[in-house]
Amino acid sequence: MKRCFALAWFLGLLALAAPLPQVYDRLEETLRQVRLENPTQALSALDRAQSLLRQESEGLPPVLRDAILVHLQDARQAVPRQSRADLEARLLLVRHLLGKALYDAFFQAPAGQKTPYLTRLVRATGLSQAVAQGAESLAPEEARRRLEAAYLKLMAEDLGQALSASSRPQAYLALARAYARFLVIQDSPQSTLKAQDFIQALGKVSSGEDFRPSVKELQEKASAWRRHLQTLATPSPKATSAPPPAPAPSPGGKPSATPPIASPPAPPVPSPSAPISPPLQAFPASTSGSQEVVATGETFRTPPWMVPEIARQFRQRAYDLGYNYNFELLDAVDQVLLEVGLAANALGRANPDLAREHLQRALWRFQSQLEPLFSLINPELTRQVSSSLIHLSTATGIRTLDVFAAYEGLEELKRQFAQGPVSTPWLSFKLWLTLSAGIPRAVLFLLAAALSLFPLYLIGLTFGGRNVYWNLLTLAFLFLFLPIVVEGLSYFGAIMADYGGIPFLALLSNLSIGQGLVPYLAWGNAIFLVVAFAGAGLRGIAAQFGLLRERGREVATLAEQKPSATTLTSETIVEWDEEF
Repeated sequence: MKRCFALAWFLGLLALAAPLPQVYDRLEETLRQVRLENPTQALSALDRAQSLLRQESEGLPPVLRDAILVHLQDARQAVPRQSRADLEARLLLVRHLLGKALYDAFFQAPAGQKTPYLTRLVRATGLSQAVAQGAESLAPEEARRRLEAAYLKLMAEDLGQALSASSRPQAYLALARAYARFLVIQDSPQSTLKAQDFIQALGKVSSGEDFRPSVKELQEKASAWRRHLQTLATPSPKATSAPPPAPAPSPGGKPSATPPIASPPAPPVPSPSAPISPPLQAFPASTSGSQEVVATGETFRTPPWMVPEIARQFRQRAYDLGYNYNFELLDAVDQVLLEVGLAANALGRANPDLAREHLQRALWRFQSQLEPLFSLINPELTRQVSSSLIHLSTATGIRTLDVFAAYEGLEELKRQFAQGPVSTPWLSFKLWLTLSAGIPRAVLFLLAAALSLFPLYLIGLTFGGRNVYWNLLTLAFLFLFLPIVVEGLSYFGAIMADYGGIPFLALLSNLSIGQGLVPYLAWGNAIFLVVAFAGAGLRGIAAQFGLLRERGREVATLAEQKPSATTLTSETIVEWDEEF
C-alpha cells in the first residue's frame, strides 16, 4: 500500500513538471470543448484550462502564461454574452501565444528534441506541414527566416480577408488572426510591425470607424518585412535541396491580397521586441453574422477635470486598449496593485524570485494596459513608476520598502485619474531612491558594515581591559553599530542567493530593517541598550574624574586610602638614602 502511495506521489510530481508539449496537448484537448452551443460545458472547460495553466505551466514563460490567462478570462466573459466573434478571437490568441512559447522552445531545444515542439507549433498556429518539415533540417538562422516568411504569408492572407470581409465581425476575426500570427514572430529583429498597430486597427473595427486604411498600412509593412527576409536569404546546399513550397491559395480560393508596392522601401531598422498586447476590444452580442458592431463611444466617461482634447485622446486610447467602461480601467489598476502587493508579501517570506516574478507581471500589465493612458494624466509620475517597476523586477536585494514606494505611486496615479494631476515631489523622491536598489545599495551597506567594525576594534584596543566602565562603553558602541552590521549581512545573503547559487541565504534578508516589523522593533530595543550601556559607562568614567558630586566623595576616600602605601614607600626610600 505504501508503495502505491509513493508511486502516485511520484507521478504527481511528474505531472506538475510536465514539459511544454504535454501542457499544450492538455490545453488543446480542453479548448476543443469550448462551444457556444453548450455554455455550461464551455465555462467548465475554460475554468479547467485556467487551472491547468496555473498548476502545470513549467515550460511556459510567466509573461506568456499571464497573457493567456487574461485571454481565457475574457473568453469566459464572452460565453454568457454569446459573442461568437469575441470568443473565437480570444481562443485564437490563446493558441498562438502557446505557439509563441513552442516557437521559442523549438530554437532552444537540442538537435534531436525539436520535433515535439514543431509538430505542436503546426497544430497551434496552422502552419504548413511541408514548411515545418523543411525548417527542421535547416540551420537555426535559415529556419527562423523560413518560418517568419511562412507566418508573414499567412498574415498577408488574413489581412486580405479583413479588407474583403462583408461584415465587421468577419473583418474582426481576420484581423485578430493576423495579429495572432504576428505574436509568434514579434521578437524578430527584422520586424517592421508593432503590436500597437494591430490593436489600433482592431479598435477601429469594433468602434465602427473606417479601418481599411490601417489594414492597408499593415499590409505594406508586412510586405516590406517579407522582402527584407528575401534579401537576407543566402543559397545553401540544404536550401537548394529543399526549397520552400510555393504559396498556397488562401481559404476560399482567393490569392494573397497583399497589394504591390511601386518602389521597395529600404531595409527596415531592427526594432526591439514588442510586448504582448493587452486584451482585445470585445464585441457586443449580435443577432446575425452580418450585423455591424455598435460603437461604444459613450460608455467610457472621462473625469470632469479633463480638458476636451485630453479627454478625447484618453477615450480613444481606452477604446484601443479594450476598455469599454471606467470600472474596467480601475479594475486593471487594482490588478497591478495586487501583483505589487503579492511581491511585497513574497519578500516578507524571503522569496525574492517569486517577488521578482510578481513585479514582472505588474510591469507587463502596467506598460501594456495602463501606461498609454496615465501618460496623458501625469507623464512624469507615470514614467517614474514604470522606471521603478523595471528596475525592481530585475534588481537583487530589494526590500519591501522599495515595493511600497511603487505601490504608493500606482495609488497616486489612480487618485489623480479621479481628481486631476498634482505635484508630488516627496513621492517622486522616493521613487527615485528605489532606483538605487540592487548592487549599488548592497555595496554601500557592505562597506558601511565593514567600516563599523574598525571603531569597535580601536575602542577595545585603547580602553579595553579591567576597567568595567570602558567595557560598558564598548558594548554601547557595539549595539549602536549592530543595525549597520546586520544590514550588510542581509545584503550579503541576497547577493549569495542570487549570484552564488546558495538560495537558503536569502533568509538573511529578513534581518534588514527595511524588510519587516521584527527587525524594526529589534532596532528600537538595541537603541535602549545603547542608551543604558553608554549611560552606565560614561557615568562611571565621569565619577573617576571627579565630575559627579555623589561619586566624587567615594573617589576622594579611595584616593586618601591608596596614597598611604605610597607615603610609606617614600619614607622607606628616605631611610635607605640616609643609611647609604
